[in-house]
Formats: sequence, structure tokens, C-alpha cells
Amino acid sequence: MLKHVLPFLLSPSGMESSAQEVQAFSVHTLLEIIKKANGSTLRPFIPELVERLIGLLSSLEPEAVNYLHLNATKYNLTEQKIDDMRLSNIRSSPLMEAIERCLDLLDDETMQRLQPKLENAMKSAVGLPSKVGASRVLVSLSTRRLAVFRQFVDHFLKLIEKLILDRNETVASSYAVAAGYLARAASDKQLLRLIEFAKALYFDSEGDRESVTPRRSITSGEVIFATAKHAADRFGSVAASVVPFVFVAKHDPNEQVKEQFQNAWNESVGGSRAVALYLSEIVSISDKHLDSPQWVLKHTSARAVADAVTVVASLESKISTETARALWPTLEKALGGKTWEGKEVVLSAFAKFVESASAEYVQQPAVSSLVVKIASREAKRQNAAYKPHAIKCIGQVALALRDTDMSETVLTIVRPVLEDASEGEPMEVDGDNGGQKAEDLKRATLAASVESLLASINPG
Repeated sequence: MLKHVLPFLLSPSGMESSAQEVQAFSVHTLLEIIKKANGSTLRPFIPELVERLIGLLSSLEPEAVNYLHLNATKYNLTEQKIDDMRLSNIRSSPLMEAIERCLDLLDDETMQRLQPKLENAMKSAVGLPSKVGASRVLVSLSTRRLAVFRQFVDHFLKLIEKLILDRNETVASSYAVAAGYLARAASDKQLLRLIEFAKALYFDSEGDRESVTPRRSITSGEVIFATAKHAADRFGSVAASVVPFVFVAKHDPNEQVKEQFQNAWNESVGGSRAVALYLSEIVSISDKHLDSPQWVLKHTSARAVADAVTVVASLESKISTETARALWPTLEKALGGKTWEGKEVVLSAFAKFVESASAEYVQQPAVSSLVVKIASREAKRQNAAYKPHAIKCIGQVALALRDTDMSETVLTIVRPVLEDASEGEPMEVDGDNGGQKAEDLKRATLAASVESLLASINPG
């Protein structure tokens, strides 16, 4: 009987009818059949049913929702709020319940026939409900029906790489979550491919950083976080390939990007010991992207290597010669170039490095002379917000390099500050004050100058 009824219900005379009453009756009848039919009767029709039901999620969505989405600002709403409501409706939708019922009845042969139908539904989906619904099907298959779905996991993970670049944030996020669930059963090769895909989204997406919302970088973080959260064991098995990347990317200046990678770091085994374990990989990634033409990647890498130095210094009473030798070239590179907002964290790490690195390494003439040169160069910069940090840093360096007399160098740098203060003159500085009052900056610079001068005169 179903052989005759289902084709009719799925035809233009049924669910696709222009008459709303006919359409509503057909959908209701179809859902009742799916709900009450036994498995052996329904199973032959499951592939087409799932494909069509995914499409119906969008076509049956009230037109008013699309209108609201396009005119959200008129009603003091955001597109994201509307999408969140749509997401909630999809989860509780009778159509989704029917799809889940079909998935529960799958066997190996039916899954084989479902694979191309599901793929087609994913590729041809137009509206948000259908796209999100398709991603939820993947989650259900990977959690509840893995026995029949396992052989198709790699295939669908590859497909997600294309679909996850959707312009809609909710759709992209939904597919990122699905990728995390599928990673549980993916082959090692496909899992590593997923990680490399995420890295490429972050490092190589041309034009992404010029956007107000760097969508591809956020998606990269969402994929990594979803994998760390939903496939923790698999994430741990490829930790050497992903943890160093997560550490670097969690220093991104964009809060949305940073949040995703910070969540992934917290979700995984990330911690001080992880930094020490993967130090060479972290340094390698940072060093490479310090040469990037994108300022965001330069600054992210600089912050990352600075944090790595600080963490290592906190773990050891003295940074070993071997570790210092690995860190110094990249830290030196991070200190190069003009000032930028937040560069003071690199200065702080520089001072910590000089204080904590073994005397055997840092007292080498080639190293110590370069350290003095860098500290002096940074202290001479005229950026108002940066100057107090730079002058404080040279004092810390002078105190750490006990065998190097830096008093004349420090005095030359701080004398103008001290003279201006004694004469009551305002500091002549370039650059943006970053919202701080000039007087507060003047006091901070003066305090740093006095502190550094004393440190240089009394290195012991």
C-alpha cells in the first residue's frame, strides 16, 4: 500500500501542491505514516523520505520568518537572534522527529542507498532550516547509528569542508559541530586533513581579515573546538599536529576568534606542561608567521612566542641553554619592527627571558650585545603608551646583565624624561595615547625612568 501512497504524498499533488490545505494534509499524513509504520515496511522508502524531509524544513518555514530576517533592524532584532529562534524550532520540529525515526530504522543496505540522497540534500539545500537539519542528521548518524554510518564518515567530512563556508554564521557553526562529531570515527588520514583544513582557513584565507567579522578564522576555531569537545580521544591522538596551532591562535586579537581557540585549549590537555612539551612546534609556527604580510598574524605570533617564553620561565628556575637557544631567535624577531598595540607583552617576555635564561647563554658576547641593543632601541621609541614599558624593560635588562655596565646607556635614554619632569614640561611624544591621560603617562614614564636608572647603577 505504501508503494502507492508515498509517491502520491511526495508528488506535486501532495506536499508540493500549491493549495495549502492539500499540502498540510499531505505532510500530516506522511508524518503519521512514518511514526506508526513498522521498520520493514518503511525501510525501502527511507532514503527518499530523508532527502525530501530535509528540503521540507525550509519550504514549510513561514514566509514571515524570512521577512523578519531581511528586516531585523526594523523590529529591534538581530539576524543572529532570529536564527537562534529558527534553530530552536528546527530541534522541536515534527519533521526533524520524522527524520530521526527514519534514521533509527537504518540498516547497512538502506544506509548505502541513503548516502547519495543525503549528499544531494546537503548540496542542494537552500534555506537555513534545511542546511542546519542536514548537519543534525550527520550528528545523529555519528552518535546513534555509527555502526552503519562509519564507512561514510570520511566522505561526509570532506563534503563538510565545502558546506562549512556558508555565508550564514549559524549554518557554518552547525557544520563545524557536525565535523567535531564525525571526527570521532574518522580515519587518522581524514582527521589530519580536517586539522590542516582548519589551519588553512586561519592562516591562508585571503581577505578574511579585512572583514568586520573574520568568518573563516572563526570557523577554523569552531572546527578545532568542536573536535576537542566531541572527539577528545581523537584530538589527543593527533595533539602534536593541533595543540601548537591552538596555542598560537588563542593569542588572536579578534575576540571571537580568540574565544574559539581558547575554548579548544581549555577543553584539551592545554596547560603549562603542554607548552613545554610542544615548545619547538609553537616556536616554529610563530617564527614562520612573524614573516606574514598580514599584521594580524604577525602580532598573533609575537604574542604567542612571548607567552611561551613566560610560561617556560615560570616552569624552570633557569631557562636551560638549549631552550634559550631555541627561543631567542624567534623572540628577537617578535621584538622587531615598529610599535603596535599590545607589543608591551613581548617586551615583558623579553625582560623575563634575560632574567631567566642561563648565564652561560645570555652572557655570551654576541647575545648580550644584541640584548642591550634591542633594549636600548625599544626604550628610545616615542610612542607614549609604549614608552613606560620600554624604559622599565631596559632597567630589568640592566639588572639581569650583571657583567655589563649599562648605566651610561640608561642615563642617556632617561635624562630627557627627568629634565622635562624637573622643568614641568609636557613630554614630546608621537603616537596615540590609547585613551590614557597624558599626565598619567608622564608619571608612569617618570617612575619607570627612575627605577631603571637605579637598577643600572646598582646591578647587584
